[in-house]
Amino acid sequence: MDMEKMKKWLELTNQYKSDNFWNSVFENNNPSQFFSTDDEFPRYDVYQNESHVCIILDAPGITQDDIKFSLSSNTKLLIKGMIRPVYPKEMEVKAERFTGEFERTIPLPEPAEAKAINIQFLNGLIQVAYPRKIEDVSLHGGSQ
Repeated sequence: MDMEKMKKWLELTNQYKSDNFWNSVFENNNPSQFFSTDDEFPRYDVYQNESHVCIILDAPGITQDDIKFSLSSNTKLLIKGMIRPVYPKEMEVKAERFTGEFERTIPLPEPAEAKAINIQFLNGLIQVAYPRKIEDVSLHGGSQ
């Protein structure tokens, strides 16, 4: 680009911008939002009721053979897997869907035991559920 044209363009834009331009840009947004890729995969939701914690993962095209779950601690669920392309790369005209290896750690709202986790594949979703450990606390103390 021609430097003279660039200078003229900058002068022109400076005439129309207010002094608080950058403040207004960042006023309602965190600057890191402008640079985030927002490509965490798989996306998930967490639910809980009185007895269970349930995590629902988006898993289009993932088979049971292509994904592994493990507890990296009793409060972190590690998910690793692979999404394979449906057709060979040579046939691709446009591709927006994610393919390739992925890994994500999901912080659990409550501790889990590996043997108590139940995993089900349901129409492009994966449900990961485990029982909550709710214990009654009895009061021990002196007489009143």
